[in-house]
Amino acid sequence: MTTMTDEKVNPTPILSWNSLNYDVKAKHGVRRVLHDISGSVYPGELVAIMGSSGAGKTTLLNVLAGRVQGGRLYGNIEFNGVKRKPSSFKRLLAYVEQDDLMFAQLSVRETLNTSAQLRLSDKKYSEEEKNERVDSVLRQLRLTHVGDSRIGGGGERGVSGGERKRVSIGVELVTDPSILVLDEPSSGLDSSSAEMVVALTKQMSVERRLCTLMTIHQPSAEMVALFDKIIVLAQGRLVYMGLASQAVDYFASIGFPSTHPNPANFLIDLTTVDFSSDSAMQKSEEHVRLLAETFAKHRDSALLTAKGSFESGVKTDCSQRNVDITPEVAAIALFEPAPMSRWLSEFQILMRREWALSVRNHSLVYGMATEPMVMMLFLGFVFFQLKHDQASVQNRIGALFSLSISCTFAVIIPGMTVIMSARDVVLRERSAGTYRMSSYFFARALCIYPLVYIPYTVMYTGAYFIAHLQYEASKFFIGMANMYAILFASLGFSFAVSMLVKKIEAAHIVTPVTLATLMLFAGNMSHAGAITPVLRWIKYICMYYYAYSGFVQNEFGGLEFECDTSSTLCYRTGEEVIATYGLDEFPIWLCIVLNLVLGVGLYIAAYCLLRWKAKPRYLWI
Repeated sequence: MTTMTDEKVNPTPILSWNSLNYDVKAKHGVRRVLHDISGSVYPGELVAIMGSSGAGKTTLLNVLAGRVQGGRLYGNIEFNGVKRKPSSFKRLLAYVEQDDLMFAQLSVRETLNTSAQLRLSDKKYSEEEKNERVDSVLRQLRLTHVGDSRIGGGGERGVSGGERKRVSIGVELVTDPSILVLDEPSSGLDSSSAEMVVALTKQMSVERRLCTLMTIHQPSAEMVALFDKIIVLAQGRLVYMGLASQAVDYFASIGFPSTHPNPANFLIDLTTVDFSSDSAMQKSEEHVRLLAETFAKHRDSALLTAKGSFESGVKTDCSQRNVDITPEVAAIALFEPAPMSRWLSEFQILMRREWALSVRNHSLVYGMATEPMVMMLFLGFVFFQLKHDQASVQNRIGALFSLSISCTFAVIIPGMTVIMSARDVVLRERSAGTYRMSSYFFARALCIYPLVYIPYTVMYTGAYFIAHLQYEASKFFIGMANMYAILFASLGFSFAVSMLVKKIEAAHIVTPVTLATLMLFAGNMSHAGAITPVLRWIKYICMYYYAYSGFVQNEFGGLEFECDTSSTLCYRTGEEVIATYGLDEFPIWLCIVLNLVLGVGLYIAAYCLLRWKAKPRYLWI
């Protein structure tokens, strides 16, 4: 029977794992990446996973964090003594990736505040409490002095590398998680910044009773001294897990005394596989297997068990915290996910963020404002003050086709670039369950509309009157509605390509080629009714065809032209022009509706692709 004393000595670990094995497909069959790994982490502990490159550090970290994809996973992982539930575990775990994926245009405070607003439920936290949480994290991570500074990156000036890493940690800590996981937090930082990040992580682990796991490649001796425990891996095998202060003594006791003043360098040298030759590699692999087998035999010794750690008095308060918690109570306390905010609340928060990102992207704003103005001047003065002679027929045709083209290329490519540049951040936030995909999608879509519709309204108005298209209010506004419809379809196309194509370089190749191909079916370069039947269907999914048909019918309807007696071909009415080009298949109102329907279809396709890409496909045990 378990006594109270035993419970105090052996409290329930926050995270424990037993006999983990992970296989992946290889060229010649299946390769085992992790071999029979077991261990546990307690509240307030900072545990570092160490090893040489290819040892399996990040793989083990991702398995424990529920972030591993592909392959086959065996073993058992428990969260506070019971089996993990994916729906709630991801909201109780803070995962700080190696790359600091954040929006460069937002300030430090705005970044943390957005995370708090989205991830802390409105039902449990008031606005004041969320702001207090952000202020507290800023103080704890020593970021108060840069609270109003932009994050920067990608050519924009911002905070330093160490400060960016601390902001990444803060984004996760505002949610008050149970487990903090960091992948190479010292990567890309100088020794001083790296040591500060680890020291602050240690401090917050103790203050918040966090179970903290991190991978680290080659820490300094000062950093090693901050770790409570270390896990040393070699070729996916566990060669040591225990108190960091006793690691060197353990290896000395089995015949491998330290040869370096820095314990980390000694451990990495001891467990690195020599690939210089086949014989050296075989000898190194046998050495690693020996280390793993030796550690397996010594696991239960007093030197390495958690019992020794707790009996020393280091973790007495942890045991007292967990002494009265049964697995059933723990499941209720720690597996119950924080309720998500209301959809409308999420949408409003994301709208504010996306709008701030849009207006602070100066190249986007200036580009979207300048290009329509330039096109307005060119369209207006190239086709200046159109008359009613036969030359004006060709000029009107050219002006309307150019107007259709200007509403696509200059809208789709910039919009696509902006959407794709934010995709990695969105996928990171989605993996943490930060918000619903629907609220993000609507917010992102709506925030780009003002940047497109306002300058294009000005462009259309200026070009319309400078070129002297028909001065009738009904035709002016019908033409504007037709333009709005193709802009809507263009933005839908931009979203669809952004979600379909993985790399932005490929998208910049695919998009112009696709648009150039669609232009062939607009009804200007070829007769709309004379296209070969095999390809004729393409015009019905072509935004150019509907927009161009609408513009031509709207402008040429009711027009009469003067005929030169020396001319062999003469259009007397606008209806003759419309019929000649075969652009009278659908009435104007239906052209507008069909472009809107096409846009809605593209948006739906983009949303489905986004949900498919953002859906976590992680292995769970």
